[in-house]
Amino acid sequence: MKHLVKVNPLLRLLFPLILGIILSWLYGISLLCSLSLFVVSLCMLLVGLYSKAPRMLFGIAVSLSMLAVGCVVERLDAEKMSSRWSGTKGRFEAQLCEEVYGERGTMRLLARAERIGRDSLLGARREGLIEITFANSADVEKLSVGDRIFFEAKVEPPRNAGNPAEFDVEHYMYVQGVTGQVYLPVDGWRRLDKGRLTLTMRALKLRDAILAVYDSLHFGKEELEVLSALTVGERRGLSRDLRDTYSVVGASHILALSGLHLGILYMILTLLLPVRAVGVTRFIRELLVLFVLWTFAFVAGLSPSVVRAAILFSLMSFGRLIRRDTSSMNSLAFAALLMLVVSPRLLFDVSFQLSFSAVAAILLLNEPLCKMLRVDGNSNRVYAYIVQIITVSLAAQIGTLPFIWHYFGTFPLYFLLTNFVAVPLAFVIMLLAVIMLALTPLPFVQGYVAQLLNGIIGWMNGFFSWVAQLPGASFKLPFLDAVEAALLGLFILVLLFAWGKRKWLIRAGALVSILLLVLNVLPRGEWPSQIVFYNSRGFSAAQLFVNREKSYLLTSYPSWEVETRYIAEPFWERESLSPPTIIENGYYELYNDEYVNVEKGLVSFAGRRIALVADEHWGEQAAIVPVDCIWLCRGFLGSIEELLTVYPSRYVLLDATLYQSSRERIKRECRKAGVRYIDLSQQGAVKMLCEKTGVRFVPVED
Repeated sequence: MKHLVKVNPLLRLLFPLILGIILSWLYGISLLCSLSLFVVSLCMLLVGLYSKAPRMLFGIAVSLSMLAVGCVVERLDAEKMSSRWSGTKGRFEAQLCEEVYGERGTMRLLARAERIGRDSLLGARREGLIEITFANSADVEKLSVGDRIFFEAKVEPPRNAGNPAEFDVEHYMYVQGVTGQVYLPVDGWRRLDKGRLTLTMRALKLRDAILAVYDSLHFGKEELEVLSALTVGERRGLSRDLRDTYSVVGASHILALSGLHLGILYMILTLLLPVRAVGVTRFIRELLVLFVLWTFAFVAGLSPSVVRAAILFSLMSFGRLIRRDTSSMNSLAFAALLMLVVSPRLLFDVSFQLSFSAVAAILLLNEPLCKMLRVDGNSNRVYAYIVQIITVSLAAQIGTLPFIWHYFGTFPLYFLLTNFVAVPLAFVIMLLAVIMLALTPLPFVQGYVAQLLNGIIGWMNGFFSWVAQLPGASFKLPFLDAVEAALLGLFILVLLFAWGKRKWLIRAGALVSILLLVLNVLPRGEWPSQIVFYNSRGFSAAQLFVNREKSYLLTSYPSWEVETRYIAEPFWERESLSPPTIIENGYYELYNDEYVNVEKGLVSFAGRRIALVADEHWGEQAAIVPVDCIWLCRGFLGSIEELLTVYPSRYVLLDATLYQSSRERIKRECRKAGVRYIDLSQQGAVKMLCEKTGVRFVPVED
């Protein structure tokens, strides 16, 4: 470790910067404290430079100053993102930052919005990046990057639904710099004049032109999706099945632009351009390489992984230009420093974490692994190539293991096999794509290249589909939280730097890791009888848990299994629960077994009773039926006072499917009747504990 930091001095700056960002993000360290720490560290630095103080003082001062810089940049960025839109209806003008993308009858895109006129809330945000969801129409499909629109609506901050183990939308939006979201109906907006295009928008226009060329060459649907993702980073059109297939076999990196793709492009350029150029020719060659690399980065939307790779190769190109070797690890640290100082939020971006950890692991482990397998300059080329693929793939998997385990919880068993195919084919596909685009003036020849490219991608997709169907292609890992993932990552670092030197440290780390795995695999305590009510505006869903092995998923709608599984399945997988029995259309259908009875909207479970009300048939109830909770879903239009005479209860649960006007009326009537109400749309999913003394509602994560 000491040697690594000595050879790559920028790591001394990067590590405390990262620590400062994390500490400020966790504890909200004020700017005053951070600036005070920075001043103190500068004083220590001056003392270390102009006195006979120990050299250690100089190192401590540098580390403290970078830690303070990390705190400052994170706090400034957090304050910039902290201001919220007023949440009131207003008039806005927005310029579209990307092409619209359609899914399930709606079109989505990001836009830079600005509020017009005076705001009702002092200090509220007046401009920022927002996500706009359009109701699908022919006019929306005509919109393109740079267009300006006018709308009157309420821009709201991104919010999680509050369902257990759900995708953290708020965090994702924060990392991406998105400050709000709004839904616009067909007649809720109008088009204005064309806005001034930024450099990024012009790059996206170029990407759209390339995609139009692809579309005109009659590729197959899946082949076009893979080609678009692999060459220009357009991943929004990828089908869920295709994403799942590539994920299961460990080839998702092919579909996400990263250093691999820049490296392939770099190799293509070195093949096309003279390598041994001298003088002005060498200077022109390196400038051309940089121009192509950064053009590709812009077309790819300047994603963190592509920017990191572009900076890396730019430093390598500059080093070659001045005839000096550049340390790859030092270049990686410089790229990380630059990106984190500009946007500290990137540290919490999954793409950033995976990208840097993979490259760092390859730089650290590839050479030692090659030595272990006896590969050197005198080795057979074929053998060396095979070993290189193995070592690079293995190193990347080791480096990204804590992140993959924490975020995805799966591990592809045949990743070495797929990388033998994926890496060389990615090179061939990108090379043919460059040739195909260059042949645009010759459509007849271009068509033959497109057919060849279509066949290669189709074969690759077929091969990955076959691998995905092999036994144990991907196995589920026990849930690992952020702290446990950090500990695992720390152990991997200790293992790397202590290998062959401090065996006791390796044994201790291995023991900790084994205990960590055992604790995750073992059941997490008792699982009492409970009902989880999920928050979804599209459908009503509640899960009735008998224990970890037995549960029921109840919905008020017929044929909603796919949607309910999408909301609830992450929770089952995280807690290692068995899949539930589905009870559809719970208001009208009958269901009865030893644990659950459902009849005409009355649900009996664990000695408790719930009234599921989704229409006006409750008025036909002949007798008074006391219940522990009334669950109101879309379709209820009656009076709470009258409902309570039929179903006396202390709790009323307002499902997220209720219309807003009905919701506000019901709240007023509940307050008047002295009944406690729980609004799922505001509080998120809740858990009802079925206890001997009654029922108790608590947040799901409690």
